[in-house]
Amino acid sequence: MFGVFLSVVLPIFFMAGLGALIGRVKALPAGPISQITLYIFSPCLICFSIAHTTIPQQDLGLITLFGFLLAGVLYILGIIGSKISGMGASGQGAFLLAVLFGNSGNYGLPLALFAFGQEGLDRAIVFLVSQAILSGTLSIYVASSSKVGPMGALRAVVRMPMVYASFIGLLFNLTNLSMPGIIANPMEILGNAAVPSMLMVLGIQLSTKFSLDNSRALILVAILRLLLPAGLAFLLTSILGISGLTQQVLIVLSVMPTAVFTIIIASEFDSRPTFVTNAVVLTTFGSLLTIAPLIWFLRA
Repeated sequence: MFGVFLSVVLPIFFMAGLGALIGRVKALPAGPISQITLYIFSPCLICFSIAHTTIPQQDLGLITLFGFLLAGVLYILGIIGSKISGMGASGQGAFLLAVLFGNSGNYGLPLALFAFGQEGLDRAIVFLVSQAILSGTLSIYVASSSKVGPMGALRAVVRMPMVYASFIGLLFNLTNLSMPGIIANPMEILGNAAVPSMLMVLGIQLSTKFSLDNSRALILVAILRLLLPAGLAFLLTSILGISGLTQQVLIVLSVMPTAVFTIIIASEFDSRPTFVTNAVVLTTFGSLLTIAPLIWFLRA
């Protein structure tokens, strides 16, 4: 558990702390960084990652299906939870963002490598594909639907470059086409900037908007993000016939803390970014208490 903290969690909060410091000292707004990340860095990261994964296509399909099914169940539970939380219709999008999208990238990938070795990392990358597709579509829909309605939300999805980045990456992967270096090299460089910029936005948000409002809703988010998905993942993987190491990796990845990129989406669509920021912080710290015992149990 201490090794996970040093290699995964501490670097995350160190970079977020730099963002908080800059936001406090220079009064730097999160908006410009957020938009550059949303429209440039994140699409490059998604497209490049999907295009270059080397997992067999059969495994890719099965694990991706698991990711979609898990998101579907959490979507239903998230709607119920948002009503119980008392956030109202205007807060449903923010609540769903916090529940649906776990940090399976810059938290989940290192954790999978640390806990399960290279084979675990390979499976985690496949799961990341499904989350990349959902992050480019469903996240935008839930964040914007409360503001503009279902049709307006669909139009917002169509306008987002992450949608096209997901499918372009899949096209290269499924057809075994090699991405030209003149495209791949700058795309990789820009994509590598996505995670640091997300963490800087997290820090800036913390420096200006952090609060403990909606504590009941935050507790519900923590339960739906850190605890309940483990049982759901076990059930879904059993139904799909997934077992062994793959099942263990997917169970662990299902209980990742709320993804940092949800702050970017919430900020762009004004979907209660303060609440989403609080959810990211709470679940990330809370994961220190939940993930290590889960890994120990799965290995026993």
